[in-house]
Amino acid sequence: MIIDISRRERKKEALRLQIVQTAMALFRAQGFAQTRMEKIADESDIAKATLYKYFPVKEAIIAAYWKDKVQQKEDLLPSLFEKFPNTNKRLQAVFLSAVQQFKQEPEFARIQFSYQFLEIAKQPDNQSQRSGFESFLDVILAHGQQEGDIRRDIASSMMANQLLFLFTSTCLLWFSNTQLFPIEERLQQVINLFIEGASHE
Repeated sequence: MIIDISRRERKKEALRLQIVQTAMALFRAQGFAQTRMEKIADESDIAKATLYKYFPVKEAIIAAYWKDKVQQKEDLLPSLFEKFPNTNKRLQAVFLSAVQQFKQEPEFARIQFSYQFLEIAKQPDNQSQRSGFESFLDVILAHGQQEGDIRRDIASSMMANQLLFLFTSTCLLWFSNTQLFPIEERLQQVINLFIEGASHE
């Protein structure tokens, strides 16, 4: 029975990946707004009802695409800890790497941020609606706590949640008008404020 369940889950995951890959190819070829869910279902060779079981809206496909990209980065965490000496530098490296990806596909990044923001606002405790970036940040912050680099009296998960909010809101503001400020410089300021606080001693 366990084998059957595992096989079923593998098939579901394979279909999910197929849908995401097919949809992203369509989005790139004919534009996000011009691509209808019916077209995605047809190109994926599945019923429209099946598609809606996996993704209720097109924005959810974009969110899944970015979540997959975040999960692919998890293997890089050990090298991140080795390469950069402290939490501040590690966060800067992660944020700036993310920004470079966003700049390559700005429309999809903007859609992802907007959708994630709205979904978290509607269901703040629903972890499945999150991008996976928060757990990535949690690992970095927990490592910093172990090293004595950052405070230990607040759970790393809570700090990761706040840092994700700062990151997301900063990126959303930038996407609304990319001339407002240099995004790399602003994110470094956000990290410095998060790590060092606002007080002047």
